[in-house]
Amino acid sequence: MKFIDNLYYGELVKNKPDRFKKKIKKGSLFTGAYVVCLPENKDEPLEYYSARLLKQDYYKRHDITVLGIAADETEAIGVVNDIIKDCIDKTGTLNLREFAEFLTSGTEV
Repeated sequence: MKFIDNLYYGELVKNKPDRFKKKIKKGSLFTGAYVVCLPENKDEPLEYYSARLLKQDYYKRHDITVLGIAADETEAIGVVNDIIKDCIDKTGTLNLREFAEFLTSGTEV
């Protein structure tokens, strides 16, 4: 699992982003955290799911790229919307994989 450098955070996560990120990396089972990721299927824009799912073997075997962290499902939907809006505003396209590379590299889009 890798996190982009400039993660998007839900409102409730913004107060304690390092705490959430640390717990997700460590694999602590806690309720309420969601991750927004690039999907394995390149035809899909983004996906989000409970951070608890990251304990499953599938996610241990597959490298996922986390773009955002939210405190609950409603926030996760908002984070997805923010990422898509920024991607379109800054690139004029919906190429989220390329946008994630720009966010990670710190390069201006």
